[in-house]
Amino acid sequence: MRPSGGQRLPSAGAGGWRTGFDSWVPVLFLASGAAGLIYQVVWTQDLVLIFGDTTLAIVTSVSAFLAGLGIGSLVGAAVGARLRRALAVYGLVEITVGCLALLMPVAFGVIATVFRSAYLSLSPAEVALIRFGLAFVALAPVTMLMGMSLPVLTRHLVRADPDVGDRIARLYGLNTLGAVAGLLASGYLLIESIGLRDTTLVAVGLNLCAGGGALVLSGVSGAAQAGPRPAGPRPPLAGRHRLLLAVTFTSGLVSLALEVLWTRMMLQSTGSSIYVFIAVVAVFLMGIAGGSLIYERRRDRHPQLATLGALLATAGALTVVPMILSNWSGPRWLPAAVLFILPVTTIFGYTFPLTVRLFVGRADQASRGVGLVYAANTAGCVAGTVLAGFVLIPALGTSVAIITAGAILAIAGGALAFGFAPRGDKLRPAAALAAAAALLMVFASPAAKLTYVQNQIATTGLRTAHFEDSVASVDVTGGGNVRSGGSGNIHSRHLYINGYGITYLTITTKVLAYVAKAARPDATSMLNICFGMGATYRSSIILGLHTTAVELDPTVPSVMPWFYPDASKYLHSPLGNIILSDGRNYVRLSGKHYNLITVDFPPPIWSAGAVVLLAQEFYQEAAQRLTADGVFATYIPKTESRQEKTIFRTIRPEFRHVSVVYNPTHSGTYIMGSQAPINFTEPAIRSVFGNKAAQADLAGAPDFPVHSAAQWVSIIRHSVWLTDNQVNAYAGTGPMITDDHPLTEYFLLDGYVSNPVEQALMTRLDLGISGLFVLLILAIAADSAARRRTRAAP
Repeated sequence: MRPSGGQRLPSAGAGGWRTGFDSWVPVLFLASGAAGLIYQVVWTQDLVLIFGDTTLAIVTSVSAFLAGLGIGSLVGAAVGARLRRALAVYGLVEITVGCLALLMPVAFGVIATVFRSAYLSLSPAEVALIRFGLAFVALAPVTMLMGMSLPVLTRHLVRADPDVGDRIARLYGLNTLGAVAGLLASGYLLIESIGLRDTTLVAVGLNLCAGGGALVLSGVSGAAQAGPRPAGPRPPLAGRHRLLLAVTFTSGLVSLALEVLWTRMMLQSTGSSIYVFIAVVAVFLMGIAGGSLIYERRRDRHPQLATLGALLATAGALTVVPMILSNWSGPRWLPAAVLFILPVTTIFGYTFPLTVRLFVGRADQASRGVGLVYAANTAGCVAGTVLAGFVLIPALGTSVAIITAGAILAIAGGALAFGFAPRGDKLRPAAALAAAAALLMVFASPAAKLTYVQNQIATTGLRTAHFEDSVASVDVTGGGNVRSGGSGNIHSRHLYINGYGITYLTITTKVLAYVAKAARPDATSMLNICFGMGATYRSSIILGLHTTAVELDPTVPSVMPWFYPDASKYLHSPLGNIILSDGRNYVRLSGKHYNLITVDFPPPIWSAGAVVLLAQEFYQEAAQRLTADGVFATYIPKTESRQEKTIFRTIRPEFRHVSVVYNPTHSGTYIMGSQAPINFTEPAIRSVFGNKAAQADLAGAPDFPVHSAAQWVSIIRHSVWLTDNQVNAYAGTGPMITDDHPLTEYFLLDGYVSNPVEQALMTRLDLGISGLFVLLILAIAADSAARRRTRAAP
C-alpha cells in the first residue's frame, strides 16, 4: 500500500474523470451530505426528547451517530474493493438510507418505551449504558449505510485512477459542502417553516434523488465499468500506516473537541441561541470542505509526513484566536470570532485527503485505505466529543481546554515535522516551534483565559465565583465589594448561565410558590422545575410543602449559599429533594403525582433547549402528573405580544381552566392551569401570605416593599389578568409551539425575539454565515469553469 519514493502510478487517461457521467457523481454525494446533516439535526432533537436535554444524552446521541458512521466505513473498506458495480451499489445504499429514515419515528417510539422501563427500574449508571445502547440500535442501521458510501464511491472513481488524494478530496469536500447546505437549510429555513417531520422528508427526497441518479448513471455508463481491475491481496498494515491512523485519530479527537469547546465559548452572553451553534458548526464544516477542495486543486504529487505535521502544528496554534477574540469582545464581535474558526478547519479539511494519499499506495487498495482512515478519524471524533464535555471542561475550564486541545495538535504535528522533515528543511520544524511558542504565550497570560463574563464582572469589584461543568458555565455574584470588604448588598446577587444573567433576588420567583399554594391551600406537595437561585424551592419548603426540585445543571444548587445564608437548612431539609435531571424527561418518566407543579425556566425564552418546557406536549405530560385538582404554574417574562399569545394558545387546550396572573412588579405573568376552577379566596391568600415565616421570606426580596396580608389580598386579586374564555379570546387562533414546530427556538423568519439588539445580533451572524457559504459556492463554480476552459483549450 505504501508508494515507493513518490513514484507516480499509471494514469487512467489525461488525469480527468473516466467518463463524462462520472463528473456528476460528486454532485450526488453533495446531496447525500445535505441529507445526512439534516438527519443528524432532527434525530438528535428526537433523542433529546426521549433521553432528556442533558449533556450526557446529547453526547450519547452524537456518539452513537458517529459510531455508526465509523463502523459503516470499516464495512465499506472491507467490501468496497470487491465490488464490480460500485456506483450501482452506492445508489442502492442511498435509497435504503432514505427508506430507513422514514421508519425512524417507529424506531424512536420503540426505544422510548424500553427507556421508560429502564429509567424507572435501573441505577443511573445502568441507565447511561442503556441510553447509549438504545441510541446505537436505533441509529446503527442507517448510519452504517451512510458510513459505507465514501469507500464505495472511492471504489468506483479510483479503480483505475492513480491520484487517490485528488478524488477523495473532491468527494469529501463536496459531501461536506452538502452538509453545510443541509445544516443552513434546516436551521435557517426548513424547521421553522415546515417542522421537524417534514424537514426529514426533504432529506429523504435528497437520498432518493442521489440513489436514483447513481443507478441511472450506472446503467448509462455500464460499459465503462466492465472489467474492473481485480483487487489485489491485502497487505498488512506497516508502521507508517499505523502512525497515520494514530495521527488522523488525534486530528478527529481535537477537531470535535474544539467544536464543543468553541461552541461553549461563543455562547457567552448570547442567551445560548441555537443560531450560535449552527454558525459554529457551519463555519467548521465550510473550512473542512474548502480545505479538501484546495487540496484537490493543488494536486500535491509528493506528499510528505513533515508537511502534514507542520500543518497540524499550525492549526494547533490558531485554535486560540477565536477564544481570545470571544473572551475579550463577547457578543459584540461574535460574527468575527466565529469566522476565525475557518483557518483551523480549513487545515483539517486539507489534511484528510493528504493523509489518505500518504496512506494509500495503489488504486486497487484505495477503497480499503479510505475506509480505514475515515473510521480512525470518526473514532477520534467520538472520543473528542466525550472528552471535551465530560473531562476537559469540568477539569480545566473552556479556555484552558482549548489551549490544551491546541497543544495536543501542536505536539503531534511537531513530532511529525521534526521526525520526518527532509535533511536541510528548516521551514516545517520552525512552523511547529512557532506554534508551540504561541500556545505557551497564551497559556502564560491569565487575562486571555478569563471568559467574557468574568472580565465584565471583574470591572465591578463584586465578590464572584466561576464554575464550569458538563452542562454550562456558571458565574455568581454574591453581594459585597472585594475592594471595600463589604458583605451584604443583596441587590448585587446575580446568577449567570453561559454568561447570561438568568435571575437575581426578586419577589417574582418567591411568589411563584405562594400564588400556586394560594390557589390550592390544601396542597401538600410541589414539583419545582428549574432551581435557579433556589428561591421558589425555598419558599415552597417555608410553606410546608414536600418539594421536589429538578435542575439540569449540577452546579446550580450548590451555589445557593451565595444568595441565601441559610441555604444549608433548605438544601438538607427533610421536606426537600433535589434531582439533577432534565425537567421534561422527569415529568414524562417519573410516574409520580404532585398537587402543584411550578416552572421558572431560565431566560431568554428563545434559548436552545428552553422550548422543551414550552411545547404543547410538555403541558400534556405535566397535566398527567398533577392530582385531580392540582395546579400547574409557569412564569413567563414580559415578551412580544405575538409570542405571548402563541404561548397562551399552546397551554390553553391542555387544561379545563387557565388563569393568567401578573407578577407583583408586572414584568411578566404566571400562567396557571388546572382541571378544576382556579380561585383566589381572601382566606386562602391570608393563610398563605400572612404567617410570620412567609412575611419574613417575602420581605427578603429587595425589589418589592414589605406588604401585610391584607395588602397581598388586594395585590393578588388585582393581578388576575385573564381567565378561561378570556384567555381564548386574547390568544386567538394561530400556530402553537410543539415538539415538531419549536417556534421559540427557531425564530429567524418570524422574528420572535423581543429584544431588538439580540435579534440584530442573530441576524448579522446568520447573514455573515450565509454570505460566506455563497462565496464558497461561487469560488467553486468559478474554479470549475476555469477548468473546463483549460480542458477545452487546444
